[in-house]
Amino acid sequence: MGRLHPFADDSRSTQPCAAQARIHAAGRSAEIIRNLPWEATPLGALDSWDSEFVSHLSLVLEAHFPMFLTWGPGHHLFYNDAFESVLVGKGDCIGRPISAVFPEAWPQVRAYCEAALGGRSTYLEDLPIALVRNFTLSTTWWAVSYSPARGADGAVGGVLGVLYETTRRVASEETLRSREAALLAVTDTVPGLLWRADTKGRFMWANPALETYLGLEKPSDAFWNEFVHPEDMAASREVHDTCMLSGRPFECQQRLKKADGAWRWFIVRAQQIPDNEGNVTGWVGSASDIHDWRSGADKADETEGLVRRYHESEATLMWVGTVVSREIESLNPDTCATWALPDDGSPIVWETWLDFAHPDDRALLSTMFDRAAAGEVAQTRFRSPGPNGTVRRFHATAFAMPTGADGMRRVGGLIVEVASSDDPRIYLVDDRPAAQDSMAMALVRRGFRVRSFDDEAAFRKISADLAPGCVVLAVGDDIEPALKTASVLKADGRLPWIVTGALQDRLRDVVQFMKLGAADILNSPGPDDVAAAGHAALAIAFGKSTDTQAPANARQKIFELSPRERQVFDGLVKGGTNKTIGRDLNLSPRTVETHRAHVMDRLGVSTLAELVKLASEGGVTSKG
Repeated sequence: MGRLHPFADDSRSTQPCAAQARIHAAGRSAEIIRNLPWEATPLGALDSWDSEFVSHLSLVLEAHFPMFLTWGPGHHLFYNDAFESVLVGKGDCIGRPISAVFPEAWPQVRAYCEAALGGRSTYLEDLPIALVRNFTLSTTWWAVSYSPARGADGAVGGVLGVLYETTRRVASEETLRSREAALLAVTDTVPGLLWRADTKGRFMWANPALETYLGLEKPSDAFWNEFVHPEDMAASREVHDTCMLSGRPFECQQRLKKADGAWRWFIVRAQQIPDNEGNVTGWVGSASDIHDWRSGADKADETEGLVRRYHESEATLMWVGTVVSREIESLNPDTCATWALPDDGSPIVWETWLDFAHPDDRALLSTMFDRAAAGEVAQTRFRSPGPNGTVRRFHATAFAMPTGADGMRRVGGLIVEVASSDDPRIYLVDDRPAAQDSMAMALVRRGFRVRSFDDEAAFRKISADLAPGCVVLAVGDDIEPALKTASVLKADGRLPWIVTGALQDRLRDVVQFMKLGAADILNSPGPDDVAAAGHAALAIAFGKSTDTQAPANARQKIFELSPRERQVFDGLVKGGTNKTIGRDLNLSPRTVETHRAHVMDRLGVSTLAELVKLASEGGVTSKG
């Protein structure tokens, strides 16, 4: 049965055919107008209607774009068939006051209608309007035009409206912005240097790690080649030209200039960005620091082999998966064998690939796909059995991706192999390159993870953000830089430190370092002496002893938290919620939740009860 119009009665309209003939247009709305008993309404009989009003109405009815027309003091509503998509669930509304048809929107729309009645036109894009459809109130967005509709006497008698719904586009853009924010959150946490550049090498975007390393204040003013060592330019151009001809990704080792003027070796990878016609419009790339291993390889005359092994130890898997099929595939297919993926690059079901992970970690890792599909930036660490009973450790991140042109929902991810958290760290501060490289390689062979600094000021700037380890200060003739660094370490209190140098005749200097809290002072030591002193300093700092092993392990785990993670940890121990901790730290509850997940993962606990128990073992109470 058809919908019953409020003006209709049980008898057919008695209007003469001549009056009906004034409305020439075809369509449902035109038919309703021709057959309603208008003589019983404030507008009067159809054959008495203003001729210009009828002309406006004919224009509206003939159009295939959503249009409406109001007429008379009561704003009586007329519209074409295309406008019915706006009226879902409201029935036939022709001739009714627009305020009665849209009571939910009238307080907002009224001002635009009155402006048109006053002779002023209005055009608005993405105007949010609360609208009831099928008895449900929701916010919709529209591109709208309100114009005066004049009668035969030239006076404004109504409002001519043209509109187009933009709700779907606005919602899609908001979803895209949300997903872009999630992707940016991932790129902000990745330790590598990431960027996008145009075909000339001008930066279009850079992640925070790259901006910090190069000292970029405005990336768009800088070009990649400005930071490449002159001796590496020829090889880079050769690789670039080959890539442009073959279409394969760019891969090259380069020295990049740091913000403080120092040069460090990186392995640089980039991929062309094509347009729809296949023309290259730019590059997207990443760079991994290989300076320490490259320097050691040069001295051992095994540069290429050591750099390659270093890169493999820091291997990164980039993958993308389809939500419906739950199949993933590698975006760097040359490494498929490393990650237990099909050699031919074909997709593999997520649950099948989880066999790569340690059995105890598969349950935690298995939830990442669904968490990412639900819009979360999911992160976790997991293990994988290695050769000869060894264990490899990885950090995994997964996130939702924008829906593609094919309408398929996808998730993407990044998996990075990380060193064992049990490996002791040494931060070697020495401005003598040869001595620094020699000592670093010797300490690596003795089981340490070594990070070298050739500038004490640069070390002091980031010392508060370093993971737990022992600092080795190599002192030269000028003691002042080392004293400044020692003062910073004493104030921070997190990192134990030892001093090395030719100090046999410098009693006064030795006393100053002892007063500042040096764990040990070594006179012209060899690598074995430094290694022994480093192990002793770390054992004392972390409270390791055989008779209090459980509390010591708890203290060490808590000590290894970053400053921000420790703040969130303390808030949880004190009974805080994501909301209250976020308020105290000036963070959003969502950000606190991310840090909270990292804390639980790093401490190896899954519930708050386990976290509180570990805090108690480590000497941390709810009172701080």
